[in-house]
Amino acid sequence: MKNDRRVLAGFLILVFAASLFLVQRESSSPPGEAGLHPQNGSTLSTGVNETGDNGSLVQITADGVDFEEESTGFVECPPAVQVKSQYYQSGLEHLVNFTLFLNGTPKANVTLEGVEGKYFCIPDGVVVHSYYPGEWRSFMAMFDYNLTPLWAEKYSGLPKMYRNRSIILRDEGCLYFVSVKTGRLRERVCVYEYISHFKFVGERLYITAAHLKGRAHLYVFEDNTMREVSIINISTFELAGIRMPLDVNEKYIAVAYFLYPTDGAEKNGVCIFKKDTLEKIACKEFEEWDRPLKVKLEGDTVYVQTTKGVKAYKITAPW
Repeated sequence: MKNDRRVLAGFLILVFAASLFLVQRESSSPPGEAGLHPQNGSTLSTGVNETGDNGSLVQITADGVDFEEESTGFVECPPAVQVKSQYYQSGLEHLVNFTLFLNGTPKANVTLEGVEGKYFCIPDGVVVHSYYPGEWRSFMAMFDYNLTPLWAEKYSGLPKMYRNRSIILRDEGCLYFVSVKTGRLRERVCVYEYISHFKFVGERLYITAAHLKGRAHLYVFEDNTMREVSIINISTFELAGIRMPLDVNEKYIAVAYFLYPTDGAEKNGVCIFKKDTLEKIACKEFEEWDRPLKVKLEGDTVYVQTTKGVKAYKITAPW
């Protein structure tokens, strides 16, 4: 009987752990469209010490570094295409009307739910979207460059990127990949923690996210696997502020972090990981109010732009 109870307890623990992280793909995905499919793979957890070897980061002079803006994949709209939006209320409904012009002539019109209206262009056409400020849900419609309507749908996230003929939307804990051909959800990648930043490098997807109780993680998705490693853990009732930009090069992953708890001192710093193994090499903590904004790797040097200036560190750990 005792052995049966132990087996049952172990099984329940395994089920609970597996349910914490889920990556799903919609069964209605159009055939032949490529993408990340980690829902069929394994989850690998890489255990390392909390700080790594702090002596492996040596501060140097920060000269002439350029922090480029991350590419979103969105493109400049053709000069012949113009979009005008107008918010109005009908009864209890909040609506945004979009009028699309081709060479100054109105060619298309669509009304979407929401309060704010924006648009962007991708290689496949023009996308208009509306949303409610402070909420993650959005409403999108797409037109080709002749302004022929293609589709209109509502979603759980806000559009952030275009990649491989998908519009990538994000909410608090998931990324959504929407087919530009159909407007249908192709797949979603969820970590069920608050996502701060995400970045594609080749076929790998990197995500930094934090649980509101103070546990921050780096996630790496590739093929059918998800790996995760701790960035920093702080004890708090709830995080009120989270920002964790990241960069990746041929050897390293750099994650800068700003975590603001409701019941303690904020934590700022940067951590370096080996790209292939996710081994934590080193972390360097910054002072309060020295909050990271951007991070960049150049060879064996990491640069961090903070609210007080730019810091640079040489990574001296043996490879």
